Amino acid sequence: MCGRYYFSADQASDERIAAMMRMLEKNYAGQYKTGDILPGDAAPGVIRRQGRIIPIPAVFGFPGFQGKKLILNARAETAWEKKTFAESLRTRRIVLPASGFYEWGRDPEKTKYFFSVGSEAVVYLGGLYQIAEGICRFVILTRAANASMAEVHDRMPVILGAEEVRPYLTDEAAARALIAAASPQLKRQAV
Repeated sequence: MCGRYYFSADQASDERIAAMMRMLEKNYAGQYKTGDILPGDAAPGVIRRQGRIIPIPAVFGFPGFQGKKLILNARAETAWEKKTFAESLRTRRIVLPASGFYEWGRDPEKTKYFFSVGSEAVVYLGGLYQIAEGICRFVILTRAANASMAEVHDRMPVILGAEEVRPYLTDEAAARALIAAASPQLKRQAV
C-alpha cells in the first residue's frame, strides 16, 4: 500500500510549498525529484530538527531486513510498538507533500487509480524517518481505508491537512491524535 505517490511543485499554489521548494533548491539542488515518487527515490519532505521545521530530501524506504526489499509503509495502529518504527515515530516524524497517491485495483486488469483530496492541490502524507548510512530515509504511515478507498484497497496513507503539519511534527500527543483521526474522503480517478 502506498508504494507510489505524485508531487508536483508546479501544481501547488500554496505559498508554504513554494517557500519549501525555494529552500530545497537553494540547499539541495539536484538531490531530490518531483513527479512520480517511487521506492528508492529522494523526495521533498519536512521534518523538525533542532526545534525548527525544515524541508529536506529523503529517500523513500527503510532498508529491508538482511538486505531484502525496502520497507515502504508502517501500520499506524502497531508502529508505536514495533522495534523498527517506535523510536522514529516518537522523535523522527516526517511529512511528505503530495498531489495524491496511486493504488492498483483488485480487478483482473489491476486498474491503476490516482487518489487525491478533492480540490486540494497538495496534501501531506504522515510518515517517519531514520538516518541509515548517513542518508535520511522515510516510510509512509498507513491506516485502515475509509469508505472512499476501501473498494480499491484496505489501507490508505495517513493524510494531514496543512494546519496539522506543525503539530504532527512537534508534539507526540498531537501526532498520536492526528494519526488516529478520521481520514478525509478521497477522489478516485482511473489513470
